[in-house]
Amino acid sequence: MDDHSPARLLTAEKPWSARPLLAVHVLGPFLVTLDGVPAGLWHGGRNESLFAYLLTHRNPWPSRETLMHVFWPGSTPEAARNSLNVALHGVRRALRTVTERPIVRFLGNRYGLDPAVRLWLDVDEFDRHLRLARRRRLAGEADAAIREYEVADGLYRGDLLAENPYEEWPVLPREQWRLAHIDALDHLGELSFEAGRYAAAAGLCARVVEGDPCRETTHRRLMVCHSRQGQPHLALLQHRACADALWRDLGVEPSPETQALYQRIRRHEPV
Repeated sequence: MDDHSPARLLTAEKPWSARPLLAVHVLGPFLVTLDGVPAGLWHGGRNESLFAYLLTHRNPWPSRETLMHVFWPGSTPEAARNSLNVALHGVRRALRTVTERPIVRFLGNRYGLDPAVRLWLDVDEFDRHLRLARRRRLAGEADAAIREYEVADGLYRGDLLAENPYEEWPVLPREQWRLAHIDALDHLGELSFEAGRYAAAAGLCARVVEGDPCRETTHRRLMVCHSRQGQPHLALLQHRACADALWRDLGVEPSPETQALYQRIRRHEPV
């Protein structure tokens, strides 16, 4: 086992369930609690961003040099090291509002979370419920898949570190989780549609195309939902929204399948 392995830090004799629970929300508004008590005094986005980075890069723990490069790439080594120390001091000061135990540890030139503390992280739970939803759907368990997708949707309170839009490292994972959430809504809408829950499916489809206006299959599903609810005028308006988005963003016309659906709805044919 490596000297910097977090397992070597496990010194508490308490059972796992009795150890402190650190719950952290990084999707949407940043929130940290320890055993239900909020930690405060973060004093700016850099401290929050650094702590979020440590929690989302746990295996392996990031080195001091990695953190200096990620957060202060244009600084001299000495300036970056000083800035890192200041930011870490801010993180630890915020965490001391709820506990005196050292939540962030330094070992073998690496920083990480004390493994004697249980961690609940919203992005971990979001990913876990998406995996469960996919398994349930593949197994033909539609109702169970819907429940898992709904839990994942509830966990997504907003984009990753939404209150810190100018930090550089979250840009790629922020977009990955945003698209994963849109995909989850799309799958949920499809399952609701297959179950004949057209009002629920329509609401989900609307959220999908709001986040991804060029998702043509979802526009078509929404058109069918409106038509089957006796609202063909809304279906025709949705076709216009689809065509506008495709032309504006991609410079293309709707597909023949979308055009054929539009014509059927115009002729008041069942769809």
